[in-house]
Amino acid sequence: KNLGQAFLLVWQLSHFAKEYRTKVADLSVMAFIKVVAAVSRDKRLAEIVEHPLLRSRMPDFRVSLGFGLHLGWAIAGGIGSDCKIDASYLSPHVNLAGQLEQATELYDLSILMSEPLVRTCSTPFRRHFRAVDHVQLSGSRIETMLFTVDLQPRILNIDPLPRRTQPSETNSQTRAQRKEQALSPDHQVHLQLYHDKRVRQMRSPYTRDFFQDYERGLLNYFAGEWDVAAPVLEKTRTMLCQTGVSMDGPSKVLYDFMESSGFKPPVGWRGWRSLDSKTS
Repeated sequence: KNLGQAFLLVWQLSHFAKEYRTKVADLSVMAFIKVVAAVSRDKRLAEIVEHPLLRSRMPDFRVSLGFGLHLGWAIAGGIGSDCKIDASYLSPHVNLAGQLEQATELYDLSILMSEPLVRTCSTPFRRHFRAVDHVQLSGSRIETMLFTVDLQPRILNIDPLPRRTQPSETNSQTRAQRKEQALSPDHQVHLQLYHDKRVRQMRSPYTRDFFQDYERGLLNYFAGEWDVAAPVLEKTRTMLCQTGVSMDGPSKVLYDFMESSGFKPPVGWRGWRSLDSKTS
């Protein structure tokens, strides 16, 4: 569904047996990891941004997309007239997914996921997710942890040749076979983090030391020990710069938030904050 500045993509878990729903959640995350890589490497997009006027205003610009992934319920239906009918999904969860997409710009991330989706993913896969923040999104009564799959798509090289447009698959048998292979127990989605050359390259700047330091700073932040969390997150904020990539967005966001309060948590701090449109 076209939302104007974004597109809404829906996987209906009710169409899958319960034993497949974890696999579908894994595949949804991996699908967007692959999209991030494809967009970053696309030669046609790279040629567009070489326009002299665009380069003069934004010399380092590169086409990128942000994805917000959430799991929840929605009422699906058609809205329109006899001439044109559009699919529509009505639910506060649709709005939450939209807020996650908007928050990717705040945190400078390609992918941002909610806690309900992450809980549905397989354990081997979600071990590779990084907890980013603990927030209450606008319109939600409960707070949620935010997670990401850390990627640096800008380090990928542009494809030397334009990607060929693949013919659409009209053979239902072929589609059914591919679906069966994807849902097979032998298909371990998380292994693509190791086996896919592009995915490995996008994740290469992130070291074990970085993840351990960030987790330590995040836990101190949650506990209200901001005097301890601040120097750790200040370190992780620029820890990736030595690998040639930009500073870490989540570290910067948390550090700036603490700095705005003089590195002292507000009275009654419960380990989370509201993240509304003004914040993001």
